[in-house]
Amino acid sequence: MKLMTYICQAMACALMISSSVAAQDAAVAKTLDVWLLGGQSNMQGIGKFSELKQELPKISNVYYWNNKTFEPLVLGQTRTSSRAGEFGPEVGFSLEMAKTGRPFYLIKYHASGMPLHHGWNGNKWVGGDCEAGRTNFYPGVASDDPNTGRLYQQMVNRFRAGLQHLREQGHTPVVRGFLWMQGEQDSKHSDSATTYAENLKRLRDRLAEDLQVEALPIVFGQVLPHEPALPRFTHRKEIRKQMAAADADSGLQGAIPLAKMVSTDGFELLPDTVHYSAAGQLQLGQEMAKKMTILGNKSRTQGD
Repeated sequence: MKLMTYICQAMACALMISSSVAAQDAAVAKTLDVWLLGGQSNMQGIGKFSELKQELPKISNVYYWNNKTFEPLVLGQTRTSSRAGEFGPEVGFSLEMAKTGRPFYLIKYHASGMPLHHGWNGNKWVGGDCEAGRTNFYPGVASDDPNTGRLYQQMVNRFRAGLQHLREQGHTPVVRGFLWMQGEQDSKHSDSATTYAENLKRLRDRLAEDLQVEALPIVFGQVLPHEPALPRFTHRKEIRKQMAAADADSGLQGAIPLAKMVSTDGFELLPDTVHYSAAGQLQLGQEMAKKMTILGNKSRTQGD
């Protein structure tokens, strides 16, 4: 009789422990906001923290994917660019979005000087039909398209790796939006410059499909604000016109639903007149956050 009582008590204790562990697991597992960032050198960012004229406030509950795990984003310490001490729009974006008090996670991919249009192979225009193995961000027409650009494949793989890491930790990552800063290379040829809006829409739509995101807001920066442009940017006016048309509220052909453009006119540039300074990068990220907040509000209003 005493043995039976002991067994029953032990089973009850085990059940209580099991229930407690399950409750703790449920409390730890969360739905997490994730922001994706992609583009070329101005997404990489060559703004230097040492050149900022203001001391940045500390932020908390913001995490950056370092290709192995998510680490807390410590401004000036966490490496988010190709070189230590430099940064892109993720800093201004994080400072602005952190004001909401919601934790979030960033996954960024960049490839300096690289194009979106399929006619480019790296920095060389080859034109013609799509071909496999080209170095560009061309997203293809389907997940199994053999002509998908190498850079798009690498970008998607990085995004998937970060999202999968969160799932393996028991969380449910939710992609809230995509930040895109690219286009300087595409301004160097008529075909890529004059079709940029449709190419950008294809990129956003294909990314949403590959990552299984039902509605993916995109915020992108308008490139090459300096005039006159350097001679190599032969179709600056055309690509800027395409970018302006791609804004969801442009009322023009090429407008992309759930897309907002950040005009960078007046943002501080480096002496090369192409890349944003530390102050310019900070402003770029902050304006991207403001535009993304507008898109998020629209999306919720529309029930997306």
